[in-house]
Parts: sequence; C-alpha cells; structure tokens
Amino acid sequence: MIAKRGPAIVLLAALGIATAATSSGLEVQVDAGDRPEARSAVVLDRRSTALWFCTGPTAGLAEVDARIVEVVGISASPTEGRVTVVDETGRAVERAFRIDPGGRLEVSPGQFVSGAAFAGVTVEVRGGAAVVGQTVLGPDGMDRRPCTTRAADAWVVPWSTTARPGNRAWVLLHNPFRAAAVADLRFVGDIGRRETLDSQGVVVPGRSVVAYDVTERIADSAIVSATVDVRVGRVVVARLQASDGSGPMATRGLDLVPGVPEAATRVFVPGLARTGEEADGGSVVVVNAGVEPVEAEVVVRTADQDHGVEPWRLVLRSGQRHVVDLDDGRLEGIGPFGVEVRTLDGRPVAASVLQRFGEVGGLSVRPAVAVAARGWVVDLGERYGAMTDVLAVMNPAIEGIATIEVKVLAGTAPANVVRSVELSPGTQVSFDLGAGPPVVLAVESTAPVIASVHARAESSATGSIAVAVAGTEARPVPSR
Repeated sequence: MIAKRGPAIVLLAALGIATAATSSGLEVQVDAGDRPEARSAVVLDRRSTALWFCTGPTAGLAEVDARIVEVVGISASPTEGRVTVVDETGRAVERAFRIDPGGRLEVSPGQFVSGAAFAGVTVEVRGGAAVVGQTVLGPDGMDRRPCTTRAADAWVVPWSTTARPGNRAWVLLHNPFRAAAVADLRFVGDIGRRETLDSQGVVVPGRSVVAYDVTERIADSAIVSATVDVRVGRVVVARLQASDGSGPMATRGLDLVPGVPEAATRVFVPGLARTGEEADGGSVVVVNAGVEPVEAEVVVRTADQDHGVEPWRLVLRSGQRHVVDLDDGRLEGIGPFGVEVRTLDGRPVAASVLQRFGEVGGLSVRPAVAVAARGWVVDLGERYGAMTDVLAVMNPAIEGIATIEVKVLAGTAPANVVRSVELSPGTQVSFDLGAGPPVVLAVESTAPVIASVHARAESSATGSIAVAVAGTEARPVPSR
C-alpha cells in the first residue's frame, strides 16, 4: 500500500526554502485577508499543518492501469503526517507516515479501498514540509500533476469531451471533511447549456467521492464544460478524461485535471509550444460562469516583447463558452509561448488550454491560473515512458523585471537548467530539462511569476502549474 524510497542525494544547505527565506526574499508579510490562495501551495513553516487533496480513479476502472500518489519530503528534518483514503461508499482507511529529508512515499489508493473505481486521498503533513502529486497510467496514456491544497464552494471545468466512440469523461467530487456537502452541476455542451435530472442537489457524503459520469448524461458532445456550485460545505473537484483515439477528433490520452477553483479577470497558462507537425498550437476554452456578459481577449506571451501576436477578441454571454483555435496562422514562426486570457470589463472568466501531440496521442489539458508567486517548487518525479521535461516561467506583470533563480532541493540538477535569468514584463522563459532521475527544483523570483512544467514522451504528454510557496502569492494587477 505504501512504499518508501530514500533520498537521491544529501539536500543542499538551503533546502526547504524556509531556511533561505531571509536571503532569497521568499518570506512575505501579507495580510491574510488580501492574499490570494494558489490551487496548490506548500507550507514551509514546520509548526503548521498542511492538507493536500488528491482525487482520481483506481486500477478498478477499466481505463486505468495504475494511480500513484507521491509525497516528497523537502525540509531538512523528517516529515511526518497521515494519509486518509476514501471511496464512493464512504470507506475510510488511515495510515501514519514518516519520511526522511528528500525521501519519497508512494501510495496506491486502490490497495486501501479494494474494489473501488474512484478514491480521494487526503495527505495531512504535521511536521516538516512536503509536496504531493499523483500520476495516473493507462493503456492510452498517462498524466502527472500536483495535488491541490484547496477545497472550495465553486469550481469550473472548462474542457472535456464525450464524442463517441472512444471518449469517456467524469467530474469527480471529493469531500474530505466529515460533514456532507451538497452541490449543483451545470454543463455547456455543443448545443448550449444543459442540466440533467440528477445534477442538482448532488449529495457528497462526508469523507467520500462522487463520480459523475458526464458521458452518460451529456453524450456525443465534442466539448463539454461544467460548473460546480456547492450549496453546503466545500469539495475538491477534478475531471477524468479517457480517450482511446477512435473518436471523431482522434483524441488519445488519459487526463486527470483539477477543476478551476476561481474565475478572474486575468488568467494564465505558461509553457506551451508548437513544434511543426508534432504538435498543434492548441485551443483555448474560455467559460463565463457569471450572470453578466463578458468581453475578453486571448493574448500570446513569448520570450520576446517585440514579437507581437494579434490577440483574439471574444464576447461571452452568461453561461457561455468559446473556443479559440490557436492554429489559425498567428503562431507561425514563434517558439515556446504562454497564453493570457484577460477581460476588458472587469468580469471574471475561467479557461483551459488543450493541446494534442502526434496524429493520435498526447492529450494535454492545462487549466489557467489567476495567482502568481515569488516562490515555486517543481517536483519532477519518475519519467514514465522516457519522458522529457520543460520548465517554463512567465512574468505576468505589465511593468517591472523579474529576476528568477532555479535551485535544486533534492536530486541531481538537470544539465540544461539556467540558474538565473531576467524576465521582462509579459514574457516567459523555457528550460528544456531532458530526461533523468527524480529531482525537486525551487524557483525563486524578485517579483511574482508563474511556473509550470510540461512533460512529453513518444505517445503521451502532460503539463501542469508548479506548486506555489505559501505566503508568496500575489494576484497580477489588472492589465491596462
């Protein structure tokens, strides 16, 4: 059920950014009421308790071969805590753990709740500091992302597909708390807004998971967007997409993506790439979950301020979604890039970027984020299928240079990482890290930035935002 692996190397003296916070500037004194909360944030104060929530399938689902939750110790002292695994029936199994500095703890949720198709995992870190992520593998691909540290009362899932044949999608609601939660689910499919008879007043019992099968309710839709509004309590939302390549869009992959816990007037996805015939530019799915119309534009950010790309303009009615095709010719000749979706009227939106790699395969969906930070932790775990990693950092500011430093917290430094670089406002930088053994990196910046990692193998791709350092978060100022 639980497997331990020792540290790859002795950690650097500056390990656990907390010990280096004074010199690196990562300690930020911000009024808690004004500080935004990142989707995933690591707490470096050993005296604080941190909760991580991991939601997904088990190998009991036909489309899944394995799911692994990994806890990585990043403090100079041992990390202690407790793992709780729950399933659709309310079964709950708990285990205590202790891992050495730089050590890795692997949890297979399905072994705790045998026979379950879905499981929610809560990792409580009581001493030390840790980052928690999960990997899901199946015959059609894999996905690897950090778990979330947020439970919320409103979520948006911008993209899934139920186009038959070969596509299945689930919205997963994980209630890690003891009191029951009640949620309303609404959908936007190819023919507009949809509600099903059983999507309103969905009860999520305490310490359980509800898997809502979107394919069964909103069938044959090329794109399905979902909103989850929680009447009572808070939940953690994720979406599982399983596509075998036989569908009309030839989409193949296994994608376990967290929901978007908040809409905002500026949201970002760094670390995208278009590489000739191997990858398309992708599509940006923008959702207006509010009650008023929204005017917005999709802006491309590159490594060069002078290399401008004409924005895509759009207007969204209440409850409407819009798909922007990035492959309309505007990206010709540019290298790695990022995307910003910004509204022009001060009303919030949520968004995701979808990319496909190869003729059949390599599905990668990345929800946009609204929070930047001056500290990030990047865990590059096992490279399944000879994966190669790319680290990208974006400066979302409209003015001011950000100087970033990349440090190794555990493991061996990738050969191609640049230790220090300056980022002009509105630009991004990418580091091709190649393949190699597990390593944990820290990104420290003089100004709030957004860090992401993208991994590719021959037949699969995955990408996600890194883990912010709690207390360093900031919301990018509104664009002019």
